[in-house]
Amino acid sequence: MRKTRKRKEKESSYDIIKNKEDDEYLDLNKKSKNSIDNELVILRYKKIIRVMGFIIACLVLCIICQIFTKTTNINKRFNFIKNKNLLNTNQNIDTNIQNNITENKDNNITIENKENNGNEANNEDKTLTRDNKNDLLSTIIKNTTLEKRKIYVKYMDFWPAFELSRFDVHKILIEKYDVILSEKPDYVIFGEFGGENYGIENKFDCIKLFLTIENRGPNFENTDYAIGIHYIENGDRYFRKPTETHQLTAIHSVYNITQVKGIDIKKKKFCAWVVSNGSAPARNLFYDKLSKYKVVDSGGSFRNNVGGPVGDKLEFLKDYKFSICFENSKTDGYISEKLSDAFEAGTIPIYYGDDTVLELLNNRSYIHVKDENEFDEKIELIKKIDQNDTLYEEMIKEKIVIDDTRYPREVQKYKDFIYHIIDQDKEKAKRFERKKSS
Repeated sequence: MRKTRKRKEKESSYDIIKNKEDDEYLDLNKKSKNSIDNELVILRYKKIIRVMGFIIACLVLCIICQIFTKTTNINKRFNFIKNKNLLNTNQNIDTNIQNNITENKDNNITIENKENNGNEANNEDKTLTRDNKNDLLSTIIKNTTLEKRKIYVKYMDFWPAFELSRFDVHKILIEKYDVILSEKPDYVIFGEFGGENYGIENKFDCIKLFLTIENRGPNFENTDYAIGIHYIENGDRYFRKPTETHQLTAIHSVYNITQVKGIDIKKKKFCAWVVSNGSAPARNLFYDKLSKYKVVDSGGSFRNNVGGPVGDKLEFLKDYKFSICFENSKTDGYISEKLSDAFEAGTIPIYYGDDTVLELLNNRSYIHVKDENEFDEKIELIKKIDQNDTLYEEMIKEKIVIDDTRYPREVQKYKDFIYHIIDQDKEKAKRFERKKSS
């Protein structure tokens, strides 16, 4: 019995120990499982935090990019508006100058809008093309913020169609100086029309500059400086203005782009002639000879056959295949607006005048007549071109000038001559002997 009891007690004790061990094992498993679960939860949260952090970083970056883009666009728009306003302001400088009242040194008020009484020719301002205007405007804008030296100027005795806002000398001056129109000027710039310039040295004690593009030489006993078309050597007192380069190169920059493309040869009439001065025998003779082939429409006041003088010369010429462009006289250096008007209107010029244009112009772009001995030969050439549309189209599309770079070089020389006059000491700049006033 005792052995049986001891064995039972032993087995019971064993069971207790075993159960205790089992309980401890279960507790250990529970703890391990909870630890693993906790680590998994932590890992899951870490992943979520990383994803959210990435998303937040992307959003912040997008916001920064948008702010930078908007700032850049605002600055660009501001600069564009600023530049546009500045451009518009400067474009109106010349167009408004005739309407603005300008004060002189003594607060005198004067402005010369139109001073002249003259004649039909020399609409030199026609030759100022868009490109030239843009170049001038760029220079004006560059100098807008700079303080310019004031100069007091009077313009007088120019051609009937004279407009100050389109006058090349004035445009050159306002690039560098603050030009004030005055009746008490330091500089008088005058032409050959009217009569005020005669004896003007007694009226204005100032520096004088004479300018003409007509076949007339300057009188250096009555002017300090002169600009003309003749080949004259007189030191720094004279500048030969290359009217042919000024006109034709400027026109060439526009001509092949705007004029030729839309030409309909079938709709064009034969030949035009716009003349008011009948005292040019060679020109009249050529007109008569060419008129025997076909009628030449005369749109000027001389020998008019179109019902009266035309109002707009260029519009009139645009309807014709050819245009007679004979100068009033044949003089070296004298090339009027007749040749450039013909090119600008999209016609083929028939030119007689200064033979030096042969060095400047492509002789396949126009018909050059040297003298009366060539009249019949050139008329036969005109007939041939008139009767062959292919020949005409090839000629009308030819490049006009030989050297495109000549014009800017000559313009710079022109500016340098004018600036040299103004930049000198006023007393030293005077060149002719003044008459003492009584």
